[in-house]
Amino acid sequence: MKKLVNDARLYLGVARRIGYTMTLGMFNSDRRNSLLSLYQVYRHQQNPEDIIPVDPFIIPKTDVFELLGNDHATCEGVYECGFGHTTEFELKVISNLVKKLNPKTIFEIGTFQGRTTLNMALNTEPDAKIITLDLPSSDLDSTQMKIEEGEIRYVKKESSGERFVGHPMAYKINQVYGDSATFSFAEYENSVDLAFIDGSHAYEYVLNDSRKILSIMRTGGLIIWHDYTNWQGVWSALNELYQTDYQFKNIRHIGGTSIAILEVV
Repeated sequence: MKKLVNDARLYLGVARRIGYTMTLGMFNSDRRNSLLSLYQVYRHQQNPEDIIPVDPFIIPKTDVFELLGNDHATCEGVYECGFGHTTEFELKVISNLVKKLNPKTIFEIGTFQGRTTLNMALNTEPDAKIITLDLPSSDLDSTQMKIEEGEIRYVKKESSGERFVGHPMAYKINQVYGDSATFSFAEYENSVDLAFIDGSHAYEYVLNDSRKILSIMRTGGLIIWHDYTNWQGVWSALNELYQTDYQFKNIRHIGGTSIAILEVV
């Protein structure tokens, strides 16, 4: 009987800890890392060499309050957060970065529905211009590099940028189409003040897009990446650039978001 009581206490204690970890404990980084570690062990039992490190996010963090002043940005569709979108907070951070930096030329890789594109347009001067590049669904089977299977649904759509079509700010936006691996960036060289990279999340594409974008940036410009903490291909590529390429040594991860940034020097 005593053993039964002790076992019951043990099971209840474990259940309590599991319940906490899966709810309020998710706000604790140590709890999240422990859960991720356990998940990776079970997910990769037959391939231990493929286990993702407990903390793969090695890029130093910066606090959003170190980057921004007061929240003066204008935002639309903030609460419409679904698959493929930035979160409410991330959209506000991006919008405020645009507002603060006041770029004349923005280049975006990955239009999707155009929600971020529109919000960048809302926070720039009337003479600003935004070029947004998207892969058309007709080219899905002929990309130069392999894209992630999980992002195919973001390419299979009837049109790109429906959020800004017919909007008063649409005059600032130039929608272009193509594969970022073969698209010619030459005409934009030394002309871009701010870039937003949210195209393919595959490792090779993130490397490609990051280097192509850097080649067209003005000194003092800002590169913004989305999904650093959400997709392995993104964090693997950005970690590599941060560790091995001096041009990317100053990448920073904005705490509380999946956004990474680099001020071009």
